[in-house]
Amino acid sequence: MVTPDPKRGRFDAASRRLREATVAVGVLAALSLVVPGDSARILAVLALLILGLVPLVRLAWLGLRWARRGDRRFAWLPAAILGVVAVGFLVSLR
Repeated sequence: MVTPDPKRGRFDAASRRLREATVAVGVLAALSLVVPGDSARILAVLALLILGLVPLVRLAWLGLRWARRGDRRFAWLPAAILGVVAVGFLVSLR
């Protein structure tokens, strides 16, 4: 008798969200090619925002997950990377 894996499917929700974000970026990018005027620019910017923010949100989620589990070796790394991205963003505003 084979026992079911208790960890099976634990990342299904995250995987689904990543797929949804990919579809959203594709749809927004395609629409930005056919919509005239300033609306095209807004759609393109939205596509780029989603494309840039999804990895950062996933990185923050991993950091929180590692922190909750008490794994300090890995929990500090996402915080450091997000800090570098935040500093880069603030420098780019100047």
